[in-house]
Amino acid sequence: MRKLLFSIVIVFLFYSVTAQIIVEQIEPSSIGSTLQIYLENAPVIEMPEFDSKWIEEEEKKVDVRNIIPPRFGWAYKTDISITNEGKWTQKGNVSIWTLTIESKGALSINLIFDEFFLSVGSEFNIYNDTKTLRFGPVSPKHNKLSRKLATDIIKGSSVTLVLTEPSTLENMKSFISVKYVVHGFATFCSFGDATLNCHINASCSQANELADEKYAVARILVNNGQSCCSGSLINNTCNDLTPYFLTAFHCVDFDEDRILDSGEEDDIETWLFSYRYISPNCTPSSEPSSWVTYSGADFKAYNNETDFLLVKMEDQPTSSTGLTYTGWSRYDNFPFQNEGTTGLHHPGGDVMKFSSDNSEPVENENDVRFYYNYPNSYFTMNEGTLWEVEFDNGAYEWGSSGSPLFDPNNRIIGQLVGGSVQCPPEPGFYGRISESWARSQNNDEQLAHWLDPNDTGAMTTNTIGIPYITGPSVVCTSNSTFTLHNCPPGTSIGWKESRNLDYVSGGNNNYTVKAYSNDSRTRGWVRVTITSSCDTIALQKNVWVGRPGTPVTTPDGDPPMEVVYGSSFLVNIFNPPGADPTTGEWAAMGSIVPTTGTSGKSWCHFKATSFGYGQWHVYTSNDCGNSDTYIGSVIVPWWKFGMSPNPADDYVEITAEKKEYDTKGVVSDNYEVKIFNNLKSVVYESAKTNQTSLWISTKQFITGTYYIHFTAGKQTEVKQLIIIH
Repeated sequence: MRKLLFSIVIVFLFYSVTAQIIVEQIEPSSIGSTLQIYLENAPVIEMPEFDSKWIEEEEKKVDVRNIIPPRFGWAYKTDISITNEGKWTQKGNVSIWTLTIESKGALSINLIFDEFFLSVGSEFNIYNDTKTLRFGPVSPKHNKLSRKLATDIIKGSSVTLVLTEPSTLENMKSFISVKYVVHGFATFCSFGDATLNCHINASCSQANELADEKYAVARILVNNGQSCCSGSLINNTCNDLTPYFLTAFHCVDFDEDRILDSGEEDDIETWLFSYRYISPNCTPSSEPSSWVTYSGADFKAYNNETDFLLVKMEDQPTSSTGLTYTGWSRYDNFPFQNEGTTGLHHPGGDVMKFSSDNSEPVENENDVRFYYNYPNSYFTMNEGTLWEVEFDNGAYEWGSSGSPLFDPNNRIIGQLVGGSVQCPPEPGFYGRISESWARSQNNDEQLAHWLDPNDTGAMTTNTIGIPYITGPSVVCTSNSTFTLHNCPPGTSIGWKESRNLDYVSGGNNNYTVKAYSNDSRTRGWVRVTITSSCDTIALQKNVWVGRPGTPVTTPDGDPPMEVVYGSSFLVNIFNPPGADPTTGEWAAMGSIVPTTGTSGKSWCHFKATSFGYGQWHVYTSNDCGNSDTYIGSVIVPWWKFGMSPNPADDYVEITAEKKEYDTKGVVSDNYEVKIFNNLKSVVYESAKTNQTSLWISTKQFITGTYYIHFTAGKQTEVKQLIIIH
């Protein structure tokens, strides 16, 4: 262990590629034994001893009258990278880098990378100290133009980083550099950290009215990963899935000057968004087995008079996440009589909670003062800039800041600024969308430019899901129908298919095609373009057309694989084109026999029961028919032949080892050797012999490639020989 010193247009949505990173609880037993060894033997870097005075300083700021979320962690600035720390290990064609970062006494650790680039074929994962939680896998698809990455909070006092990379790479190798290691010193921004006992989980029946909207709300890690707030993906009038995210300005204003400076704007680039961080059951509350994270965003607009902040996530969520974009209403009044409002948020950074007020919200009739650090540091929100609510069910806390307030149509009408951190009845205040809409003429100080880019004058939008296509993965000559889901309103649809498919019918949300021929045996696609007044979105579903392609096995048996008499071996189907590998139908002939079932398997065991050649046969199937048969070969040798040197100059030595008595008389007690040139002409031929060593002069052969045939009865073996003079 070593201690270091530190200073403190057309948007194509091809959903086979995603940029989200999953945080997942795992069983330690799910980690392979080899990886377990790498994790256990990773070198350890220890952070400096944590100074308790930092906790004392933060505790001074903790006051129910303050709205700024307290820090849960301290960010150590580091220069850790894969070039100066950690351990590289070579295994076959893969290089593996491991490093454990430990901060004694930490309740949690999260990291911010200022340089993060993965090469083609690489994979990166982070494990907690008990190997029960994994952040990852992270792959090259997560590379960003900013080359930055933030991780979620990982409970425990240490984390282990694992990078695997093809060792054959010469250029564009991975590079990883850790800028901050955040030592979690407080119970805040993680599961169970909400302190009030009146919270209602978003999975409870009371929250059913926001069943779609809860998949737009996220917990965000801010201030170099040291604190947290809440916010929501928000729709625009284009319905074009631009990943705008609405939260509170004070969540980034950590210097408390009410002005967004360059350092705070840079901080947004390393925000970590955690979606679907929802208890799977209403009560008791529990942490989900997995959730979705995105890293990084770009600033778009803020206004300190209404305390809104609008950012655009660097990555566009995909349909596989199930995320949504909330609608909004910018009506100046509340056009619902005798109805109330609802909210979704992450108090204390805990799993998502639900709140509701049965009464209509009211505009603030007086100026309202909000404290950064009571009583000295504060800002004032003017009359009419806020919605005031008094929740009847649920509450909010630090970490809830920036969360959405919904009207009865589930449209956002404001984002949480602050209020009293107590159970009901206590007031809360939300910056009004209507006041943030065009309060300033500057685009970076208003919502209108971003949420209504074509200036349609719309007063509302609705929550939308991310569109996706469903349909068969294999298309035959019979009709196959594909369906578009979550088509945004106010858009037009156009379908297209690959050349190996034929249009049958449809054109709106359903589209039917068929294969020209079941013998196409190639990949195809069905594509839909969704055109709005702003952009065109293209979605594509890849399919297989016709019968499966010929499968390939591992081992491939080409050239014939040598097998010892009496031994067993396993053959697997490898990634069969257009078929499920479990449709494999196996057979054997010659010197091998199957020792397991041969029908509906992706693998088969064989045993060498005689000498000579043998073959395994396998084909796969789909709804269109069967593939061609793949044939792999083995040889069960009576003689074991070798040769050296290779390449050769003046001579080559043949070695021959006789295995055991051939009771079936298939193989002779003698062997002979022939050498063929590239023209398939015999340039050397020996007499039959049983010598264990045979020297052949090659001086008379010209430089080139030759093939040596060893023959003993019905056994023939061919080896390539290179001659260089």
